[in-house]
Amino acid sequence: MQHRASPTVEAIVDVIIRLLAEERGESEADVRDALEEQGWEMPIDSLRIVEILVKVEDEFGVEVPADVDSARSTRSVRAFADVVRLACAVEERSQS
Repeated sequence: MQHRASPTVEAIVDVIIRLLAEERGESEADVRDALEEQGWEMPIDSLRIVEILVKVEDEFGVEVPADVDSARSTRSVRAFADVVRLACAVEERSQS
């Protein structure tokens, strides 16, 4: 499913949580609680983000650039969501 307007960071966080929950076979609430216990940024093992990267790109119809900022963003759910939001905004502008 591709979203048309640039989503908010919170909407992207929700999608990431859903995808992580699907990967883990756990409830979204349990995954969110476990991540939030570690802090507002929701730190995460970067391999978990990389595992769902393609699904996130498909979900939002964007390609997350393979650069230093993107690599750094894989350390937390919120940082990764921000990079996805920026990629969505770039895609939206390119379609205008």
